[in-house]
Amino acid sequence: MCDDDSYPMNFSLPAGDRSLAGLVMQGRDLMGAQLAGVDLTGADLYWGSLQGAVLQGAILRDCCLRGAWLVGANLREADLTHANLSLDNLGGTTKLERADLTGADLRRANLGGADFTKALLVGADLRGAWAKSLLPAERPTRFDGADLTEAKLGGVDWTGCIYNDETRFPRGFVPQAAGMVHASDIGGKKRKDKKRPGKPKRRGR
Repeated sequence: MCDDDSYPMNFSLPAGDRSLAGLVMQGRDLMGAQLAGVDLTGADLYWGSLQGAVLQGAILRDCCLRGAWLVGANLREADLTHANLSLDNLGGTTKLERADLTGADLRRANLGGADFTKALLVGADLRGAWAKSLLPAERPTRFDGADLTEAKLGGVDWTGCIYNDETRFPRGFVPQAAGMVHASDIGGKKRKDKKRPGKPKRRGR
């Protein structure tokens, strides 16, 4: 870990800056940081705090983001190829709720156990990504309410990933056929079609 635990408020770097590439920044507080277009290739951001950070167009290739908080972060068109967003050493989830990953490159990234609830993944490239969680019962990969419209999903292992009625997929994609599980089916409770109550049967005399 680096000497300091956090950077100054509103920390920013210019696009193309490579000063953070390959650095070990475990647990660093980068909340709200302005890092659009910055090159963080190979950086270790395990347990990093990046809520609301602006990482549009940033290069996060081969980064470790296990257990990081990226809630509401701007990751539009970011390069996350081979990035590791899987569970941390304690089975904790990488948080990406409401993050904007529109057009992001997530090819061959490890997404197992990450939480993409209400995240925007419109047009994102997930081809070859690993989405199956190592702890599918306790910490499944979640896409509740996520928007994957026009995303490229070829070669992804969706086994055990969670979706709900608000999740949007590319045309023709059938989540259950791909191995995904509807949120209402968790815990073995299968959805049942509602039936109109029938008339009570008369007892025989």
